[in-house]
Amino acid sequence: MTTITWMDNRVLMEQLWPKWKLEPVMSILLNEKWGQLHQDKLQSCIRQHRLARDFKPEISAIHKAYCALIPQNLVGEREVEQTRNDLERCTPISAKEFAEWDVWAEAMLKNVTNEELKRVNDFIGHVPESRRILAVAVEHVRKPSVRYA
Repeated sequence: MTTITWMDNRVLMEQLWPKWKLEPVMSILLNEKWGQLHQDKLQSCIRQHRLARDFKPEISAIHKAYCALIPQNLVGEREVEQTRNDLERCTPISAKEFAEWDVWAEAMLKNVTNEELKRVNDFIGHVPESRRILAVAVEHVRKPSVRYA
């Protein structure tokens, strides 16, 4: 009997979805999270998922299928949700989201005062050049509960 490793399953995923490339951050996350799973059961879930997904795998769906195979005292819904959240944090924001952020930032900075800029400087040690980051800092210092010396 051959032991299946996580690296075997990674190679299998690359073979099943040849146009899909595992991003470096996601690779690290999956190495950490999926390297500890029962690889034979994970492989079964990966193979089954290929029947449903042609273009690229949906990591959270594979993980959910795995959780359905394993008794809940070993892996629960919390881990599925954690995997989904980790994936969302690793996915870069879209051009549309950047554009929406730009619009929000300009609205936030439309009436910024010198006093608010001083409070930003006191808060983070400088005034950011990025309009987006500056808007986030201004929003923070405008909160009534924020006090700076």
